[in-house]
Amino acid sequence: MKLAKNSCVMAVAAGLALMSSSALAVEAGNILVRAGAAHVSPNTSSEDFKDSDGDPTGIKVDVGSNTQLGLNFTYMVTDNIGVELLAATPFKHSIKGAGTLSGAGTIGETKHLPPTVTVQYHINPQGAVRPYVGAGINYTTFFETKGKGALAGTDISLDDSWGLAGVAGVDVDLGSGFFLNGAAYYADINTDANVGNGTYQGEVEIDPWVFMVGVGTSF
Repeated sequence: MKLAKNSCVMAVAAGLALMSSSALAVEAGNILVRAGAAHVSPNTSSEDFKDSDGDPTGIKVDVGSNTQLGLNFTYMVTDNIGVELLAATPFKHSIKGAGTLSGAGTIGETKHLPPTVTVQYHINPQGAVRPYVGAGINYTTFFETKGKGALAGTDISLDDSWGLAGVAGVDVDLGSGFFLNGAAYYADINTDANVGNGTYQGEVEIDPWVFMVGVGTSF
């Protein structure tokens, strides 16, 4: 049993040594490309929608989650500093009634694209495990927004949004020039909603967490 335990420890140590010796070093001028599943989980906060006279109605909304293909591209300005563009295929979200519409279920849906640019600090660029953190700007554009259920046939529009964003992630070498990536983003997304050409109006704070797991390579 002791021999087997020692052999296991030696095998793990040898594997770590091999990973360290074959690490895909990151340096200035490299372009890192990652692709994987990106999951948007909104932290929705909705004010009371106001009617056309400006009076609160008690109507609120909630926004559902969605998973799509995520892509990001990082250009390494120095060995430690990178600039990343986060992109994805369009996210599709259900809009559910809340407040006085809490029993109405799904009352609409929308699609959005949230391109996000962050400046990142890569903590261990020469290692096999490379954590990084960053901050930047998010732009979110909404489209194909429409009413459903109780609001079927009703015009709904959501204004585009600019806001701050942050990210923390890590790349782990898989060998043969590829690495595993995991990252968590937070974005400040606020939109003004207009229902029925001004019948109801209100601000919705979506402020999602975006979790991405994928694989990447370097050029």
